[in-house]
Amino acid sequence: MNFIKKHFPALGLGFLVLSATVLSFTRISGTTAKAPLTQKCLIVSDIHFNPFYGTTVGDSVLKKKLENASFAEWKQYFEGFAPQMAINSNLLFKDANYGVLQSALFNMKKRLPDPAFILIAGDFIWHGATPADSVLKKKCILFIAGLLKEYFPNALIIPAMGNNDTYGQDYALQDSKFLNDFASAWEPNLPGPSADSLKARGYYTAETGNLRLVVINTASLNLGSNYKPQADAMLKWLDNNLANANGKNVWILMHIPPGINAFNKKNFWNVASSDAFVHTIVKHAASVKLIIGSHVHLNDFKVVYDNARMPKPVALMRIVPSICSNHGNNPSFEVAEFNTATGNIVNETNWYLNLATIPKDKETQQLTWTDTLNTAKSLEMKGLSAVDFSKLIDHIKADKTGQMIKHYADFYDVGTKADSAIFINHATYMNYLKADSLREK
Repeated sequence: MNFIKKHFPALGLGFLVLSATVLSFTRISGTTAKAPLTQKCLIVSDIHFNPFYGTTVGDSVLKKKLENASFAEWKQYFEGFAPQMAINSNLLFKDANYGVLQSALFNMKKRLPDPAFILIAGDFIWHGATPADSVLKKKCILFIAGLLKEYFPNALIIPAMGNNDTYGQDYALQDSKFLNDFASAWEPNLPGPSADSLKARGYYTAETGNLRLVVINTASLNLGSNYKPQADAMLKWLDNNLANANGKNVWILMHIPPGINAFNKKNFWNVASSDAFVHTIVKHAASVKLIIGSHVHLNDFKVVYDNARMPKPVALMRIVPSICSNHGNNPSFEVAEFNTATGNIVNETNWYLNLATIPKDKETQQLTWTDTLNTAKSLEMKGLSAVDFSKLIDHIKADKTGQMIKHYADFYDVGTKADSAIFINHATYMNYLKADSLREK
């Protein structure tokens, strides 16, 4: 609280201060309530909030104004500037303005007012930010964190860092100052021990109930990066952490996924790191119930296979779509329901805003997101396990009618019909299905 008040003095006391040492957030009542069989959480990705939306990027006057403004003054400026508040099809292929960010939070609260926790898979900062924007980058993360705390004051919030989340150039490994600032921005909703680990090394764990949330930093893993010592240390830490799960169900959160990028057929990570990660997941597959990534701004998945078993699907990675519409996608967030005993996902729904239906000359400031995409229903699946998604790959490949390809494309595009080469079509879908497999070598 003191850290945010220091940098945004007008924030005030609008959210509840929680103990920084608490790892599991529970309600306190006069009686002991039986834990529910299932709980629901929110999963968010790639906000890419642009404080310059509607102005010239890098506007020096606005930049200086925002660098010296409080949290309340940021809100006052954005709420009084029409382009920042307008929600319409102009947002397609652009970073998020304040209007769509606020609308996303409003609809998250409407659909799931009391989530078990909130996962954010990285990339808070706008595209094109430079090292010279470091002060504004810090303010941007503090602003987003402050908004989330206003809407969800009691929630456990678990953020990962994306490639844009750095005081250096895009994809640069974060320095100690950024790690400290980033972790501090989310306290106390990010518990103290978790924040301390994030500050010290850039990755961490948090626990709630029988679930261990493991958050890694993919900055050291990116293809072409030269951070091998840091990558090796983190992957060793991950291996040790999974080996000592002590019966906990584990979810792993990251920004950039491993494996192949179907769009350009290149690896997301350095190959050695990707292979080591897959080997670790296969070794500890009994504990790993879900892996979550993002980065591509669209809906996707990857199945991890143990090739020693003919091959056998052993773990699932879900790649979740984004709040920003930079790739021509609809703004989206996910509500995921999971079994508290097993840690397995039993239902998931993307709520999205169909921007193409809002004319460019119409400026709407508050909307209820009514469009949904239920993963199991849209893909005609009986379940949401690694085995189910592996069967889906086979089903799509075997389908001669083209109907399953259409379902897959609709799932991937999250309801978007924009004409973009990023999206799946009949000519490219096999590349995407190949990329959806992570096989141990």
